[in-house]
Amino acid sequence: MKRSLLINAALLAAVVLLGLVAWFKPSSGTPSFALASLKATDVKSLEVVIGGSTPLLFARGERGWEMAQPFAGRGDPVQIQKLLELLDAKSSVRLPAEGLARYGLSEPIARVKIADRVFSFGAVNEMSREIYVLAADGIYLLPLHYAAALPKRPLDLVSKQLFAADEAPVAFDFGSFKVEQTDGKWALQMTSTSVPAATAEADDIQRWVDDWRLAGAIGVRPPGKTKPVGALQIKLKNGETVVIKILERGDNTVIARSDEPIEYILSGDAARRLLAPPGNLAAAAPAPAPATAPAK
Repeated sequence: MKRSLLINAALLAAVVLLGLVAWFKPSSGTPSFALASLKATDVKSLEVVIGGSTPLLFARGERGWEMAQPFAGRGDPVQIQKLLELLDAKSSVRLPAEGLARYGLSEPIARVKIADRVFSFGAVNEMSREIYVLAADGIYLLPLHYAAALPKRPLDLVSKQLFAADEAPVAFDFGSFKVEQTDGKWALQMTSTSVPAATAEADDIQRWVDDWRLAGAIGVRPPGKTKPVGALQIKLKNGETVVIKILERGDNTVIARSDEPIEYILSGDAARRLLAPPGNLAAAAPAPAPATAPAK
């Protein structure tokens, strides 16, 4: 019995000793320095400057991110979110904000201002393959993917979706055919003999409408002086009517909204689905004539 008590006491002492060693032993973990304490959900403004180019200005409102400069347009939420990840960035290195030229920060390659927090991007550390970033009270080293999120041109931050999330089409007028929603039901009406007659089930029409509502471009480009080869009108639930101009047909199709200074490049497959009547998707319909949808 006495021996059992001694063994238990020895085990207890060992446990206490190990606990004290763990408590007083210096941490061997890598230090972590946060660059900001602001939450992305609280951010309402964003500014991006690449080199000495014109600042790109964005504001977040009820419809999401909108570009205000150098032109008006809908912001790409995915690309903008990549920039906002700077707010959650942590670095194992924090240096005094001194000798900026040594780190390529006297003339930063880019500057991102999120609300009132400014992040300046400098040179790449060739040893660690990280980039120097000046933020708040210090210089930090961050992984290169933060720099990869920087846009090469303004259009990189513009949404490639043809319609905003709150824009719901309720009627399509191609001139040669119409697709309209009445009492919650979609119907196809052929209005010209220049297009092969099409019959479509309700599911076919709904899929076609969904393709339009969720249509995304494979690329966007600045507006040019291309004369439209066709046009169509799309009425939205909010009462507005958008004219879609068809600028080019080929392997890819280029279209433009009448109310946006952007041209959308659609893949050939996407264009064939969108420009043909529901139920007649094997071959795209001829481009609607511009006269059927006068510009606004």
